[in-house]
Amino acid sequence: MLGLGAIGAAVAQRALPFGARVRALRYSKKPSPVEGVEIVSTFEALISGADHLVIAAPLTASTRHILDARAFERVKPGLHVVNIARGELIDQDALRDALDRELVSAASLDAVTPEPLPAGHWMYDHAKIRLSPHISWSWPSAQDTIGRIFSDNLRRYLNGEPLDNLIDPSLGY
Repeated sequence: MLGLGAIGAAVAQRALPFGARVRALRYSKKPSPVEGVEIVSTFEALISGADHLVIAAPLTASTRHILDARAFERVKPGLHVVNIARGELIDQDALRDALDRELVSAASLDAVTPEPLPAGHWMYDHAKIRLSPHISWSWPSAQDTIGRIFSDNLRRYLNGEPLDNLIDPSLGY
């Protein structure tokens, strides 16, 4: 897991019962919120032995193109890349090269750059890429949940209480 916030933790919780060994790299120094997830301290430690890499990190100046040609040279051959975050976390030209050279066996991409991809883009026809329309945020009760979060924060705001789900502009997320 590249990123172990709410989404990354939810993915980890679902992978562990299937016997997956889950390692995660996170920006904060907090311990894992999910029992059984090993926190690694470097990107190298994360990618060097991974069979699957789920990207659930925010897009910041330090994460833009974190998966670039140099990173793909260091992955375990046969890696499956899953991006449920932001398209610009992956250098897509480097990804195509890694796929064609069989460093990466497959890429499941819910986020790409640009969104949507233009007609005729190489990703539509690449045999090792699976695209979805950036709907990983969606589930049957998503609108209800979003409405509840908004209502709870509005009540907190009106009562002078701390808000939930705040962003930190200095971090970019």
